[in-house]
Amino acid sequence: MGWVRVGSIQDVRFQGVVPLPEIPAFVVVDPPRTPIALLARSTHLGERVIYCQSSGWFEDPAHGTKFDRLGNYELGPAPRGLDRLATLVQDGVVWVNPNEVTLGPPRGLHDIKPTGPFCST
Repeated sequence: MGWVRVGSIQDVRFQGVVPLPEIPAFVVVDPPRTPIALLARSTHLGERVIYCQSSGWFEDPAHGTKFDRLGNYELGPAPRGLDRLATLVQDGVVWVNPNEVTLGPPRGLHDIKPTGPFCST
């Protein structure tokens, strides 16, 4: 599978977090940043992560790891943040390449707080 079309940059910005049905990933936009694609697999044991609407964070319901809305590690057993997929904006359209994976950022301090309660404990 090559590049996957996500949608117009306006639609992606409006939604903020877009799940990709074709691949286990989410595209996230926090203006003024460019979109980033996060692999929806925990860096702990590869479990599927969900996006929790109430907290605004990504969560691994199986082991409790939490990642902020940009995929940075926050809590739990994962060794790093969520892995990234290559992302491109061309002619106003967002594209993601599931074959180009970059390891997630190392653990560290981040200033993005949850917006409400977590979906999993």
